[in-house]
Amino acid sequence: MQEKLLFDNLNLNERVYMRLRDKIINNELKPGSRIEYEQLIAELGVSRTPLRDALNRLQLDRLIEVKSRSGTYVSVPTPKDIQEIHDVRKPLECLAVKLSAIHITKKKYIEMLDEVDFVMDELKKGKTDTFFQSDRNFHNLLIQHSDNSRLITIMESLELQIKWFGVIMTTNVDRPLNANEMHRKIIKAMHDQRIDDAIKEMGKHIEEVKQDILNDFSHNQQQCLED
Repeated sequence: MQEKLLFDNLNLNERVYMRLRDKIINNELKPGSRIEYEQLIAELGVSRTPLRDALNRLQLDRLIEVKSRSGTYVSVPTPKDIQEIHDVRKPLECLAVKLSAIHITKKKYIEMLDEVDFVMDELKKGKTDTFFQSDRNFHNLLIQHSDNSRLITIMESLELQIKWFGVIMTTNVDRPLNANEMHRKIIKAMHDQRIDDAIKEMGKHIEEVKQDILNDFSHNQQQCLED
């Protein structure tokens, strides 16, 4: 309810931007799909001005691209995009592990482990939605508890694409299961004050995520060629 009230209090331009951003990140508007202005105006019940403002912001976020004499499309990530994001992300999140360890309470560690257990149960039922939210909660919690404003700002600038890549490239439930288990290892190591082990596990985790997404991208491209 509080989230809904917050959304309602946003100005129109912000609401349109957030709605379109979420449609892209949640894969409702798929990579490569054309942005149909008139369809969105009718769907959202707005004029062209807030829609144009939202699309300008989404272009800055690199979630859409404008092709001259062709139209506006949802961006299609490239292997270089995936490589760059994760190569920047890896050392920053390893640093977040080190910096946040002294600020997270024992009680919070227990809550984090309980969430991992809950997500594991959901994944075993074939439900992946809970994982994606938990995944971002886990990584964002470490970043926010780093108490380093510059680290937080840099990671916030990467957040949209990190979340987007995770959703559009996940092809089966095994990936979330493996990632969730890595979260457990990192949290347990931090809880036990084995910080070097936690940093090592985080680096391994980000590297595995990068390789999984690159592999999925290659697989999807091959399927498109075969089709």
